[in-house]
Amino acid sequence: MRKFLFALLPVLVLAACGGGSNHPLAGNWSQDTGSEAKGMSLEFDSTGTKVVVHTAPRADGGHDHPKASFTFDAATKALVVKCELLGAGKPDTWTGTLGTGQFELKGGDTVLKFRSGGKPAGH
Repeated sequence: MRKFLFALLPVLVLAACGGGSNHPLAGNWSQDTGSEAKGMSLEFDSTGTKVVVHTAPRADGGHDHPKASFTFDAATKALVVKCELLGAGKPDTWTGTLGTGQFELKGGDTVLKFRSGGKPAGH
């Protein structure tokens, strides 16, 4: 019985830790600004609809966290983010399609590009 419990222990530890997420949006997504400038980053809640937004760093080094939510259709890879990503008066609905390790979000005439990985903006 003791050997069985020791063999079962690694399985229980992995189960308790969640074993990772298979959600295609899991993890940090960093904005590709096309330059050395740091952009915003998005962290998707793989179990719900919340997005943690870290806006691009300000001159003083700080950044904001506007309230955001998302929907994702796994079959079509369609992504919709509801947030004023660029501030008040700018688009608050952004749409795109998830590609391999990247996606673009379009809001009005503006396109924001994101790549999987990196650290959240301002961290």
